[in-house]
Amino acid sequence: MTPWAQTHVVYAHRFDISGATPSGFIHPEDYGLAPGKTINLRLRAPDGTSLGAWFIFSEPVYRSQLSPPEFQGDNKLLIQRAVSESPTLLFLHGNSGTRALPSRIAIYTSLTSRLSVNVLALDYRGFGDSEGQPTVPGVAMDARTAWDWLTVEMGAKREDIVIVGHSLGTAIAGLLSAQLGTEGVNVKGVALLAPFSSIKLLMDQYAILGVPLLKPLAKLPFVPRLLAETIAHNFDTLSQIPNIAAPVFIAHGLDDFDIPHTHADILFNAFLEPYLPSSLDVFTHSTSTALVLSDTTNLTKLDDSHVDWETLTAAQATRAVHRERIVKRTEVPHFGVLHEFEAPKMAVNDGLMSRRIALLKTQYGGHHVGRMEGVQDVFGRMFGLIP
Repeated sequence: MTPWAQTHVVYAHRFDISGATPSGFIHPEDYGLAPGKTINLRLRAPDGTSLGAWFIFSEPVYRSQLSPPEFQGDNKLLIQRAVSESPTLLFLHGNSGTRALPSRIAIYTSLTSRLSVNVLALDYRGFGDSEGQPTVPGVAMDARTAWDWLTVEMGAKREDIVIVGHSLGTAIAGLLSAQLGTEGVNVKGVALLAPFSSIKLLMDQYAILGVPLLKPLAKLPFVPRLLAETIAHNFDTLSQIPNIAAPVFIAHGLDDFDIPHTHADILFNAFLEPYLPSSLDVFTHSTSTALVLSDTTNLTKLDDSHVDWETLTAAQATRAVHRERIVKRTEVPHFGVLHEFEAPKMAVNDGLMSRRIALLKTQYGGHHVGRMEGVQDVFGRMFGLIP
């Protein structure tokens, strides 16, 4: 698959069913947002790319202003006031569509009212009215541009910002969070909604509206390996996990037909792995290559004569016991199951910060699990957005 084709499959940035109005994105009210609740913005990335974005006020801030607010004055002052009075979510959306997609607007309106937060919704390069073409370094730069705009230009406290990624946006959120983690920046939290662990693992599974895009090709000889070796947009959140220092909330619906919910398990297990007993190295008679055990290890291809099954079973049992001790499991009838653990403190800004890692698997919600009120409530309590 050519790089051009990969770009249009991965980002689908030219596939837009949001039904843009003649005025474009200048008047968010055209898309159902309350008059004066949202400010249309232009941000400038370090490479000069112009990006479109919306800043949506939290419900308390919006209600405290004129009805509707008169934005003929200094919008910067209004936003600076908003970020000083309410936490802010940096929302990084998934592929296809724009910040005006109805399903995304539903999330903005719900979050700003239920959690009383501001939302900065960004269109990456190539999406909506943003210039350029999407690439991994490019969209990562765009996310950092939005972060810097909030913290440097608007004066938002870094510990008052939650980075929220949905679908493709979870990979971009991972890149930004890892970058901030290596810089010792204290972030309020990171939320990954319907995530994927890496583009390589997702290639033969991803679907749009339940229709797999690349799975038919995976049945052809040598195609999977060829695709893996020629990936032009190699998003890999798994590789970013060691550098993510913030609390992390992961949510995935069991009925997500776009991205399998097992990707959420893979990410959660990767966060948990450092706190479990050391893995057992299993060697065959003919090689010294170690097989690292995990909850998802597949041992079926090993010859029985090459494995000390008694030792292996004991090691797995020990890990299972430790996991039960570390991970708290809470089942909510007719909703889902929450798995969470408290990770040891990490060095951030010359101090130590403990953090919680949580995985919420819901029975329903589909690919847009972030729209569920129950998900928002768990999310809000974890990050201190709900008293």
